[in-house]
Amino acid sequence: MVRHVVMWRLKDRDALTTTPAKWAELQACVAAMRTGVPGLTKIDLGMDKPRTADSTDLILFCEFETWAALDGYQTHAIHEDFKKLVGPLRSERRVGDYEI
Repeated sequence: MVRHVVMWRLKDRDALTTTPAKWAELQACVAAMRTGVPGLTKIDLGMDKPRTADSTDLILFCEFETWAALDGYQTHAIHEDFKKLVGPLRSERRVGDYEI
């Protein structure tokens, strides 16, 4: 099992709470990945609630059956759609992948 965690800082920390349609688009894309990406066993997208100076704004948590499944996800069409949605919103991105 492989875990994939991505955290973003947004250009506008309130962008997703003041524009619910954008949040709904992101969530719809995550739902599509949940059923459409081979080898993806778990996916969750959340907004940070404490919103401290050191916290991130948006967090994506995924689990994959194998490293090959994670590799396939990276270029999957639904994931590419997600990147197009979140890319313009972000000012910073951090990612980590590890085996469990």
